[in-house]
Amino acid sequence: MFDYYDRMLIAIAAVMLAGVAASVHPLIEIHQGLAGGSLVATLFLYEILFRNPPTEPTTSTTAAPPLVGSSWLLTLILSL
Repeated sequence: MFDYYDRMLIAIAAVMLAGVAASVHPLIEIHQGLAGGSLVATLFLYEILFRNPPTEPTTSTTAAPPLVGSSWLLTLILSL
C-alpha cells in the first residue's frame, strides 16, 4: 500500500511531531524541540533526495554534503 517514499515522508512528519512532543518537557522549549526534530528529519530528507532519489542519480555528488551541512548549521543557529 505504501511505497518507500511514502514511508519516508511519514517518518519525516513523525520526527517533527516527536520534536514538538519533546517540548512538553519543562526544560525543552518549542523551538528547541522543533530544531531537534528538523535535524533528524534532515537525515531522512538526505536519504530520499540524494542517496536513493526517485530518478536516475547523477554523476555529480558534490552538492549533497554542503547542502546538508548548511541546513544543519542553519538549524543550529536558529535553535540558539
